[in-house]
Amino acid sequence: MMSKKIFIIVLLIVVQYSNAQKKVDNQKEINSIINQYSESVIKKDSITFYTLFNDGNVTWCAALMDKSQNKEIETKGKEKAGSNYFSGSYKDFMRGLFRYESTEDKFDNIHIIEDGTVAAVTMDYSFWANNKMTNWGGKYLTLIKRDGKWKITSVIYSLELTSYFEQPSLSKRQKDKKLQL
Repeated sequence: MMSKKIFIIVLLIVVQYSNAQKKVDNQKEINSIINQYSESVIKKDSITFYTLFNDGNVTWCAALMDKSQNKEIETKGKEKAGSNYFSGSYKDFMRGLFRYESTEDKFDNIHIIEDGTVAAVTMDYSFWANNKMTNWGGKYLTLIKRDGKWKITSVIYSLELTSYFEQPSLSKRQKDKKLQL
């Protein structure tokens, strides 16, 4: 009787360890995708960048934050400021990088939620062109694990223009997020 209980306890420990290890492995793989994304932007490496995304339709859209949109309207007028929303594709994004001498997409405050098959990643970002930050905001990725590999299925982000507003420090952004929860 006692050996049966010990066997069950050992089995439960092994199962828990195995599940925890899978979670750690998934987190590492997703972090690797985020790092490859960033490196691809710096190197303008479209071949690697494109492999990070799922085949077929991938959502790529952004919205200008209200503060920046209001400043755009104030500065340019309502007609010239245009919509605060745009969509495109990851391929359009990569092609657009070539108009700059240098580019970088920096990420911090990264949070990953996954169940082994689907994942959601939230992060803060700042986009740099020619060694100058041009915009910043929140970036949200969704991923699926397809044929054993994680692939990005959507990229949705907010934009705050640095011509109007500086990015707050990481500690301030983290504090603000805690207050929102």
